[in-house]
Amino acid sequence: MASGKGHLVAGMIFALVGLHLFSHYFYVPTYLDMVIYVSLALMFSVWPDVDTKSIGQKFFYSVFFLTDCYLIYQEQYELAAYLGLLIILPILAKHRGWTHSVWAMFLIPSPLLLYPVLKGGSLDSFNLSGVPYYASALTGYFSHLLLDGKFTPWK
Repeated sequence: MASGKGHLVAGMIFALVGLHLFSHYFYVPTYLDMVIYVSLALMFSVWPDVDTKSIGQKFFYSVFFLTDCYLIYQEQYELAAYLGLLIILPILAKHRGWTHSVWAMFLIPSPLLLYPVLKGGSLDSFNLSGVPYYASALTGYFSHLLLDGKFTPWK
């Protein structure tokens, strides 16, 4: 069981290892891409603790609040209401509940993978541009679950 700082350190280590492997076997990302990939891994390394008072909760609820304010400013009230509804779900769960599950690790970052596909509009041209972002998020999420003992073979 790691602290928020411990999860960030592990997320950084996993992100750098993942980035090294990715850049040697697939393509060499730009510096901006690398910053985005590492940032996503760090964000998702603290996401599972959004259900309790933590660094992750403070960060994500600040982002959610600003996003909701922006949507209201843009008069996107229905979208703001749906976001508000989704935002409260982790708080209603117990700590180390669904946010610490393997299925959540794959599901929560899935919009990063699916958005480019859905935005393209056509299944004929399957857009895989979200794969590196999704992989970065999975890397961070996995590092969190690993440190919290969700992937120990001896259990």
